[in-house]
Amino acid sequence: MVKKCLKEILKKEEVNGEKLLSPKYDVVFHALFRKGNENITKALIQDITQREYKIIDMDKNVIIVNDNIKKKNEILDLKVELDNGEICNIEIQLINKKNFKERMLEYWAKLYSNQLDKGEDYIELKRTILIAIVDFNIKEFIDEGYHTIWRIREDKNTKLILTNNFELHIIEMKKARGRLGNDKSDKVAQWMTFFDNPNSMEVKNMSEKNQDINEALEQLRKLSANKQLREMLDREERYERDRRAEIQYAKEEAQEEGYAEGHAKGQVEGRAEGREEGIAEGKKEGKKEGKAENRKEVTIEMLKKHLPIKLISEITQLTKEEIIEIKKQID
Repeated sequence: MVKKCLKEILKKEEVNGEKLLSPKYDVVFHALFRKGNENITKALIQDITQREYKIIDMDKNVIIVNDNIKKKNEILDLKVELDNGEICNIEIQLINKKNFKERMLEYWAKLYSNQLDKGEDYIELKRTILIAIVDFNIKEFIDEGYHTIWRIREDKNTKLILTNNFELHIIEMKKARGRLGNDKSDKVAQWMTFFDNPNSMEVKNMSEKNQDINEALEQLRKLSANKQLREMLDREERYERDRRAEIQYAKEEAQEEGYAEGHAKGQVEGRAEGREEGIAEGKKEGKKEGKAENRKEVTIEMLKKHLPIKLISEITQLTKEEIIEIKKQID
């Protein structure tokens, strides 16, 4: 298998008239927000964190590309070192994989702990910011806005923060799509709209007012002219389609298995319930028959003593005709 760095691929750009590539795919996102494009990378981070930074270092970003069309490109996360020593990592997730929140926390923990070399003091640890941009809705956040910011706070006093070193941003792209209709000045929503569909008229219009989006759009036009990058994206999209198909197939299989299991269980429970109902009904009928048999025996005894039929009827609650029928049986 041949592996190449993305930097080598981007040296050659071929001009053509094809539509712009989608920045929400890893390979395009990393080609766009790479060393050399620090201005738009800094703008994206500043708009999301609402803090200004003077210098950002992107020297630690490495992207390996597989020439094997059946395998996904090995895209490392976008890692940026900020001017005050803070670390920022940006993730884009297109598929809602299992344990998303737990994985984000684990990613942050690795970034944070990897700052220290052996023997270094904990005081050297700097604020670590993880930005997760997701192309799906998180069910636990259904009533929240599209951009949630997480820190470690005291349970009763929410203004008391344990440390400023932990910061997690989760941005739900689907929620952000309709945000610009309410607030055209929302810069984070503008970025999400750009990621979602850079070919839209909405992005073209807002790029005329937002210089950072305009620069990102110009850089994306250059990238979109790169034939090899398009081939890489095609492989990326194919991989994502296959992953989605696998997930959907697994869901359907689980539903079918669940239905079969539920149906079988329902039959067993139905039979058990039927037996219980049968036993209860049998007891009821048995009691009824027992009472009827008891009344018949009492009636026979009273007939033998030649008591009036009217009196027997009052005592046993049997009709006159039923008593006469019993009398015929003993005569």
